[in-house]
Amino acid sequence: MAFLKLLLSVVVVYVVYKLVQRLFFHPLSKVPGPWYAAVSTLYEFWWDAPKQGRYMFKIEDMHRKYGPIVRINPWEVHINDPTFMDTLWGNNKMEKDPFFYGGFGIDSASVSTVSPELHKLRRGAMAQFFSKANVAKLEPRVLARVEQLCNRIEKLKVEGKTVDISNAYRCLATDITTDYAVPKTRNFLDHPDFAAVFNRVLRDTAGIINWNRHFRFIYPLMVNIPRQVVAFLDREGTTLAMVDNQQDLFDQAQAVVENQTTKATPTVINAIFDHPTLPPQEKTLARLFDETVTVIGAGTETTGNTLAILTFYVINNPKIYQTLRAELNKAAAEYNISSNSMLDCRIVESLPYLQSVMKESLRVATGVCGRMPRRNMGATMSYTAPSGTTYFFPPGTTMSMSIRDIHFNESIFNEAHDFKPERWLVKDTTKLAVLEKHLVPFGKGVRQCLGLELAKQEILLVAANLFWKFDFELFETTQWDVKTEHDFFAPFGPNESKGVRVKAKA
Repeated sequence: MAFLKLLLSVVVVYVVYKLVQRLFFHPLSKVPGPWYAAVSTLYEFWWDAPKQGRYMFKIEDMHRKYGPIVRINPWEVHINDPTFMDTLWGNNKMEKDPFFYGGFGIDSASVSTVSPELHKLRRGAMAQFFSKANVAKLEPRVLARVEQLCNRIEKLKVEGKTVDISNAYRCLATDITTDYAVPKTRNFLDHPDFAAVFNRVLRDTAGIINWNRHFRFIYPLMVNIPRQVVAFLDREGTTLAMVDNQQDLFDQAQAVVENQTTKATPTVINAIFDHPTLPPQEKTLARLFDETVTVIGAGTETTGNTLAILTFYVINNPKIYQTLRAELNKAAAEYNISSNSMLDCRIVESLPYLQSVMKESLRVATGVCGRMPRRNMGATMSYTAPSGTTYFFPPGTTMSMSIRDIHFNESIFNEAHDFKPERWLVKDTTKLAVLEKHLVPFGKGVRQCLGLELAKQEILLVAANLFWKFDFELFETTQWDVKTEHDFFAPFGPNESKGVRVKAKA
């Protein structure tokens, strides 16, 4: 009993010491913010895990109360000031924060790699596959998938049925990504219900990120727990579907490592395994599994969500819809494209209004809605607020910004919460340059998303061909269905939403 009392006393003294140290003597103690966020990560955990990815909204509330810089956990400050963007994301010596990105559970994937030097090595093995020139060669394969989607929509139109376009877009993105990146193409566009179960699995898996950030055993447990145990405990089958998806990704990586015959054309994962400059430890099954998870996840949800948001706002605004269709009809006539053919990149990339619709969709959708933390391990950083107050941060301090804050900044994007493609058609080159500089849906600097050229190609080809070939109307879909409700690194809508659904008019 005496020992337990002593132990309890030691714990109490330690907790009190940490509270006092973090509030009054920590290098971040002068940074504004609520005391309960400064003393522990419990506040962040509550809003990101049990409350399902809503801490980003609490951070927005903090900025409204405290200003452009706030302390959001014991070791991290968040900055809402576009002028700091280049300093934070443009510095190639900055590390990623291991606490935040460790939530993904795939530490050896490029997206989670902490070290700038190791990230450069890993990214270099894939970079050639995602170059603009290489993506251009992919156009026939992408266009074939778009045509497949058009055929599905045409059939549903004839049958008078609703099109679950949100899931259809995710199927399209999955098919394109898996065709290009891994040994086995999933062919989800063939699914009668557009792979609704898989798309729910993707959402549920993303939701685990926030839990795993605080309890690192959760993701490994999901990956390694025997399937029979899950099947016995999970009567509804949702967790079982997540486990099966992880097993499929593992099998894809294993096929590459075991040199099984995959595809006639090289895939991204094959390129990593066969890369001549990568050392053996960069070609293990565990690492290739991590990269497989990343490539498929990143190539599916962000593009699918952006296309769904584009579709909603175009159909929901008759003026935008009419302007876009008029431009597409004119282009098809000028190039003498028959209704049975497809609009290709040489046509769609030159259409200014279509480009504006894509840019506005990328801005509003904001592929990564949460913060992107960085830290400089070798130098002191500083930030000067508009008030003139300068804050200094010792090496190793985690500093973060959010793309969402930049994309919805009213001083840059007038009426930022409105979908306005015409903002990108401004003739003032100086104003346009400011807008372009602050359109950062794929991030910025050396950590910028590798797949940006492929994503833009998909968006342009899908939007051009679907809105040229079909006359859509929304079906039981409102702005509520496309609002961001959850931050699972990527933005997700309300749990109860059925996504964007449309009907193609006969």
